[in-house]
Formats: sequence, structure tokens, C-alpha cells
Amino acid sequence: MSAFDFSRWAFLSEPLPTVLVECGAFVEDTSDGGTFMGGIRPDIARLSVVVSDEVQGIERDLVVRGLLAAWHYVDVSDWPVPMFVQGGQS
Repeated sequence: MSAFDFSRWAFLSEPLPTVLVECGAFVEDTSDGGTFMGGIRPDIARLSVVVSDEVQGIERDLVVRGLLAAWHYVDVSDWPVPMFVQGGQS
């Protein structure tokens, strides 16, 4: 049984590789000219977290974590990086 509980704290405190494994996700970089921060693209077996290559460092880490948290129904309205989440699971 996994100790990852999909809480806000787990998404913020667990090492990013652990978050990715627990969510069945991987990260892809994209070049978009700076107008896009990130998004989730559900694949058949895993989630693809697509992040602009313009986003770097701790901001990139927090965007990936925030997108995955939002996907798993965690409130990200006051996430450490400003996020506008549109859409959701279908």
C-alpha cells in the first residue's frame, strides 16, 4: 500500500519523482513562445504533463505538482505559483 495520500501536502512535500510515479505521469517539455505554462494530456496508460521549456527551476516543479494536484481534485486556488486551471477529467 502506498503512503502517498493525494493530499495537498503530499503533492507539495513528496519528491517529484515519487509524485510522478504515484500519479502514473511523466513530464514533457514544449516550446510555445512563452504563452503556455503547462497542461495535462491523458494518454492511454499514463498522464503526460506538458510544461513550457520557458518555465524552469522551482516554478517548473510547482507547475507540474499543481497540475497533477488539480487533476486529482486538490484545490490549487492558492497554490505557491499562480495557476488558472481550465477543463478537467472527462
